[in-house]
Amino acid sequence: MKIVIAAAMQEELEPFRGSYQLHSILKRGKTVIEEVLDQPDYSLFLVETGIGKANAAASASLVCETVRPDVIINTGSAGGFLGEVEIGDVIYGTRLTYSDVDATSFDYAFGQVPQMPKDYQLSQKWLEMVDSLEKTRDYGLHNGLIVTSDSFMSESEFVTQVKERFPEAKASDMESTAIAQVASFYAIPVINIRGISDIAGIEAAESFDTHLDTAALHAFQETKRLIRVLVEDN
Repeated sequence: MKIVIAAAMQEELEPFRGSYQLHSILKRGKTVIEEVLDQPDYSLFLVETGIGKANAAASASLVCETVRPDVIINTGSAGGFLGEVEIGDVIYGTRLTYSDVDATSFDYAFGQVPQMPKDYQLSQKWLEMVDSLEKTRDYGLHNGLIVTSDSFMSESEFVTQVKERFPEAKASDMESTAIAQVASFYAIPVINIRGISDIAGIEAAESFDTHLDTAALHAFQETKRLIRVLVEDN
């Protein structure tokens, strides 16, 4: 089995890089692909994608063509919506869509890229695997909709618009839906595991800087737990 762990930033991959011995495979543009050495039961790769949808899509395409993974775990940080999650919590994105795509004039759903699905959902197999994980006492765990935008969620007016359009959304990031869209071309499942670094629209930039390391650590811990279940199940 080949598992890819993808994150946008060096800081989000730091807990992984500090835990594994790595071999650099490829660097192209913002994409950095490393293989974890001495993995007897499965192959594990770390991928730094760069920030934003275009970088994430380019990395996902490169990974799908070169590594050909069985699953991509997209991890790192996200901004949570007030009342849905708290800083330090972890959310599993069981449904992903864009919050800044508008082709509604052509009868598409808001967030739907023309000729593409309106969202990307985890299969029943993956939902059951996520549900099987024991709850942690150190931080809250959530499942639900994560929306993706090229805008950092710092402006309260924009945050309000997004929440009005997607009232069930629990968090926002800048990469996950783009990765899921590209991976769908290759029939490769994507699961998104994000630590909450800030609350959208509430001093989000300052909170992100303060809590990024904690969010990355908690996402790392959850990713390792999921990988253990995945390997045991296979």
